[in-house]
Amino acid sequence: MKKELVFGSFGLYPEQITLETVSALQKCGKVYLTCVKPGREKLLLSLFPGAELVSATAFEGLIRKVMETFHKFERVGVLDYGDPSFLCFFSERLSRECGKRQIRFKKCHAVSSLNSLISDLGLGDLKPGGLYLASVHFWKVPSRFINPAVPVLLFCPDRFYLDGDPNGVLAQLVKDVQRVYPSDHYLYFAGCRDASGKKRMRKVKIARLDSSLSGLKFDTTIYIPAVGKKRA
Repeated sequence: MKKELVFGSFGLYPEQITLETVSALQKCGKVYLTCVKPGREKLLLSLFPGAELVSATAFEGLIRKVMETFHKFERVGVLDYGDPSFLCFFSERLSRECGKRQIRFKKCHAVSSLNSLISDLGLGDLKPGGLYLASVHFWKVPSRFINPAVPVLLFCPDRFYLDGDPNGVLAQLVKDVQRVYPSDHYLYFAGCRDASGKKRMRKVKIARLDSSLSGLKFDTTIYIPAVGKKRA
């Protein structure tokens, strides 16, 4: 049998996992849970007995750990949050590593994490201005188009914080946001729900954004609600 890596997701919380994803992962000799904290794993471990929690494992070490598992198993599974095809650097890296080793790579999608964010943030009835989506990976481009009249979702800020922000990407983001938005305006650190289903939302004042970056987690999305007209 050809070796295969199954990369599954559960959207923003485990209840959004699909039957197809469960079925595919249950066929794996080993399943890694990258996005579940200890104490919140009961639901997922009931589906995948013997699965291993690796949320505390450093990114590069996790890549190696997953690939080395193929020495023992023909089919290996990874369960992550979000969407494997939407700004998911982890699935991209694993796909490339599989390509180098001629291992089949299979994605299993869940309910859209973007839809879940829009629902949790009450953005289901957007105004004509719409919603601005931006990745912090390419911040230099969206920074030129910030319009306070349009709500913004900023994806992947956590990775730069967890890596120590060596290129100053987050520092520039803070500078640009504080330049454009009123200091007393609020933004939110939105995270995926844990296995208890509890929402994770932290309210942060624009003036305190810099000192609040320590609150970024591995699954944080920054949401900035709309305000008035664009400032110069």
